[in-house]
Amino acid sequence: MTDVDGAEIATDGRVARRQRNIDAVLDVVIELFAEDAMFPTIEQVSLRSGLSLRSLYRYFADPGELLEAALTRSAQQEREASRLHHIGKGPLDGRIDDFVDMRLRLYESRAPALRATLANAARHARVRDVLAARRVDMRLQFEQQFERELSARKGADREHVAAAGDLMTQLESIDYLRRHRQLTTEEARGSMTTALRALLA
Repeated sequence: MTDVDGAEIATDGRVARRQRNIDAVLDVVIELFAEDAMFPTIEQVSLRSGLSLRSLYRYFADPGELLEAALTRSAQQEREASRLHHIGKGPLDGRIDDFVDMRLRLYESRAPALRATLANAARHARVRDVLAARRVDMRLQFEQQFERELSARKGADREHVAAAGDLMTQLESIDYLRRHRQLTTEEARGSMTTALRALLA
């Protein structure tokens, strides 16, 4: 092995170790969200993760950057839960059932990160951007799943139906049903399914 090869291996090892440390830190932040710690400080994360403050400040310039990275990691971890394998295909009732089931699964897995995003959006512009991008992605997914029904509507009527369907299936709306109305998952499923059938039929 040449010196150059050895240097490359050492560099690769340092990069891999740095990434493992960052991932561990972000997982700690996500754990804190699940404990209703909506505003974790770098000091809290240092204590829980075992990494020094100096190391954390090398990885993240400020708490906003740490939060943004944790929320991005949470979204990546749950990407499979938000996937519709046959988007826009099949009869309406089946598409509604698949869509509602997917959104409820997504909510159950991402509820802590959702609440942390909402709590921090007003304080951190980057977190606001994450929230806005997620809402747009979810709206576009709704429109793809029900394009057949939406395309049968014209002008403002299409936009009204699309906006209403988007509203009732955003994670914030599910949070309202589950936490504030205190509906069970099955009750929330029934409410969402009934509303979408009435809207799209």
